[in-house]
Amino acid sequence: MLREAVTLLFHGKSEADATRWVTSKRMLTPRGNEFRREVLHRLLTNPRLAGLDENGEPLEGWDERVLEPEVFRRLQKLFEERSKQRGKSRDAYEYLATGGCAICDECTVPMVGSRAHAEAPPSYKCDGCGRTRINAEKLEDFLAENVLAELLKPEARERLEKLERDIEAEIARLKKHIESADERFAGIGELYGRGLMVKAAFVAAQKASKEDLRASKARLKYLEQMTDLPIGDVHDLIAWWRTAPFASKRGLVLLEIEHVRVGRAEGSQAPEKRVLLDWRQPAPERS
Repeated sequence: MLREAVTLLFHGKSEADATRWVTSKRMLTPRGNEFRREVLHRLLTNPRLAGLDENGEPLEGWDERVLEPEVFRRLQKLFEERSKQRGKSRDAYEYLATGGCAICDECTVPMVGSRAHAEAPPSYKCDGCGRTRINAEKLEDFLAENVLAELLKPEARERLEKLERDIEAEIARLKKHIESADERFAGIGELYGRGLMVKAAFVAAQKASKEDLRASKARLKYLEQMTDLPIGDVHDLIAWWRTAPFASKRGLVLLEIEHVRVGRAEGSQAPEKRVLLDWRQPAPERS
């Protein structure tokens, strides 16, 4: 059915048309929900659908494909062309708490930047259940207010410095782990070559190692946003926040807050009624 949906797109149908067709065939997402346009788009832009990794290289041991690689590449070119044709129908918006910081309090899946329609204001929407949404500006004003209030407390700077040291230590560990990936892959290959590992176990071990490497690189990129914050000598934090670069604001939020848990709106859209903040805690000092 996904192949037929792709054929519809190649024949000039829109993603909304393809989504309606998939839904009419009673095809469900892996979570058992009806397809939405953005869910179908995300699925059709996943290179694993064609047995490829993020760099477009074939995945070892990936025997079954939904789309052939050349069809997948043709589809991505179509998406790119349609995106250019639509142009910038809305202003770009930089989201402060995406990337795993803001999560849905109902299903714990990270929230993504979204707009309900072309003219709607920016918002955060759950990328899992899809039922939780909150206005981006209201949420980010709430975050800024709480983060700055926390930093104005006594000994807040000392706590921030400890958090930065923890993050830097984890970054160093991750870099060593990533650098040793080739050695781990070679070890798996050696075991298989010596006949000490069956093919199924070899393929599974390679797959797990590649997933671990991908997750480690993503985690490293996420953590590196939290270091080198230029606020050590800043006395007027409010004034600093108003003029600080986006990267510095985001880094400060990510350093202070581990998760922003957003609940569903039940009678009130106010963030203070539906948002819980999980503050990041420094690691206990070793004696």
